[in-house]
Amino acid sequence: MIASAVVPQEFSALSVITLAADAFYANRLASSLRGMGVTALENFDSLSTMTARLGEVNVDVIVCEIRTECGDGLMLPSLLKSLYETGTLTRFPSVFWTGETTLDPAPIVVDGTSSRLPDSVLGKHWIKRMGGVPISSLESHARLARAAGIVVEILREGGGMDLGDALRALVDRQSQKKEQIDTATFDALAEDDVISALTTGKGLRFVYQPQFDLQTRRVVGAEAFVRWHHPKHGEVPPSVLIPLVHRLGLDLLLFSLVEAWTIKVLMALKKAHIEIPIAVNASAQTICTPNFAERLAARMGEADLSANLLKVELTEDVPAADELHLSASLTAIRSKGFQVSMDDFGTGSATLKLLTNLSFDEMKIDGSFVREVQQTTSSRKLISGIVSWARLLNLNLVAEGIEDEQTIALLYRLGCRVGQGYALARPMEMDEFFDFMIQEDRSRLSAGVNDVSL
Repeated sequence: MIASAVVPQEFSALSVITLAADAFYANRLASSLRGMGVTALENFDSLSTMTARLGEVNVDVIVCEIRTECGDGLMLPSLLKSLYETGTLTRFPSVFWTGETTLDPAPIVVDGTSSRLPDSVLGKHWIKRMGGVPISSLESHARLARAAGIVVEILREGGGMDLGDALRALVDRQSQKKEQIDTATFDALAEDDVISALTTGKGLRFVYQPQFDLQTRRVVGAEAFVRWHHPKHGEVPPSVLIPLVHRLGLDLLLFSLVEAWTIKVLMALKKAHIEIPIAVNASAQTICTPNFAERLAARMGEADLSANLLKVELTEDVPAADELHLSASLTAIRSKGFQVSMDDFGTGSATLKLLTNLSFDEMKIDGSFVREVQQTTSSRKLISGIVSWARLLNLNLVAEGIEDEQTIALLYRLGCRVGQGYALARPMEMDEFFDFMIQEDRSRLSAGVNDVSL
């Protein structure tokens, strides 16, 4: 097991309501929430009994049970919208849908009679359900709710997000809103705090988001991220932390911290006979540091790790002052056996000109394009063009920001083979990521054994 920093529990400040008609399920849900540190907690067995309470207190999140025999969970976003429009609510609580998940064979209808599909084609016609409701229907309903301004998350077993992840994301969003309101105050305090955090490691933790083959759903890589818990401001979003790091010229120090912890993860995975590449973000300023490639290769060599297990991901937030210098640095990194990826292709300085002038092994489609792929024809055409461009340049391609199952299928049809995002898996704490990879490896081996036996 990998030793990691203790994650602060911020859930005790959340006001949580559960909507569950089944008493056993309600008690089990309450037990899970209290185990995570949630203290402000009430359960209601119907929308009618919950409505009055929504008008009395500010609720951060409603966790509701999805069941075919009770449509209250599905009707909840409509109720919230109505209460907001009448002034009863001043803000929307987040909605977490949860329930028992199943994978059922699709029926085939012949002459008005429903029957089971033949075993020879059954594997391609399974329907994922939560509480008896098709996941695809829930996702469509959730998108409509989000369009109305209501955050709806589907927390299904085996999905990319569990209850703890969803609560943590909610805390992150609340923290981000707070920072937007009090940006000036935070900036006045932040510089010394950032320097202290990066030099001592206090308040920092490192999380890893798996990347998947979109067809087989096997993990083929991961990306490392840093998270910072400020002693006064709580969880500081990356959109605040990273610009501060750039402004203070601490890019190399941050990279070194993430790299050091990532090497520990890679070593632990290797001991478990698991080898996948993990990407670490690096600015152009960091990559152009003298002898950067040599030092990186030496650290991987000391850990007895192959260079191709650590991927250097060029971020677009700080463009290179000297493109010729950046080109030389990237070439030096690749010559040592490291893979080099271009992050957020299509935004900022991640342009076609940069891609054609510099050497990369991989490009990542920015999540803003991926999130629009189902809504607009132009986004689909753009991604199809990026796929063609990647093939022309012999580059691997990763789609970022995948948020639902339908987008996974569409991206695969458009030619994207690898992706990451909340629909697949959220960023995980180090121990959680290690356990996830162990379970993934066992599942893969089990499937391989089953295939052989067949």
